[in-house]
Amino acid sequence: MYMLFLVIFLVFGAFMAVKGYRQWRSTTSFLKKLAICIIAVGALGFAEPFWIRWFPRELLDHFELPNALGADRLTAPDGRVIIVSSRIARVQRYGPEGFEKGFLVRNKVHESAMSASGNVLICSPGGELLTYTPDGAEVPPSGSCRDRLEGSYSFYPSDAKVPTIAFNWFSALAVPLWHPFAAWIIALFGLLLFKESSPLED
Repeated sequence: MYMLFLVIFLVFGAFMAVKGYRQWRSTTSFLKKLAICIIAVGALGFAEPFWIRWFPRELLDHFELPNALGADRLTAPDGRVIIVSSRIARVQRYGPEGFEKGFLVRNKVHESAMSASGNVLICSPGGELLTYTPDGAEVPPSGSCRDRLEGSYSFYPSDAKVPTIAFNWFSALAVPLWHPFAAWIIALFGLLLFKESSPLED
């Protein structure tokens, strides 16, 4: 089912990309070209959960991405802070110097918690328990989601430097990647600008 949805999404995305490119080539209006760019940025942000997994893991592991608004914040026993962005199933680790490492988990995130040993516990919507070390290595889980998440705590002192969105200025400015609602708003603004610029071109 997921693969079918992915194929439909890719076909639709390719169709819209070709259509947008043709509109770009055919128009002489600066506002219309700007609107097409804004729509593309919004669409790219909304589709982030799909295209982010196409990048090599080694590349993204050491590149800070925007932390989703409302992401889970977990504190490890060693004082490091783990940010879990459920929308893109992304985990980022912060220490005293700031961002240290990030990694993707292999399933959607429903809940997350920190174990007493410092491992990151991820519960998927289907109830599967995933366990990761702070370095992103998946280890065999022990117990169920309910048992492990209810018995885990994350009340440890921390001196980690954690930004609201990101330390990396490029990621901090990538507003469409913060939340799907932001991506929708940007795309909608682009559509309205495109509509308003059409009479001006005529």
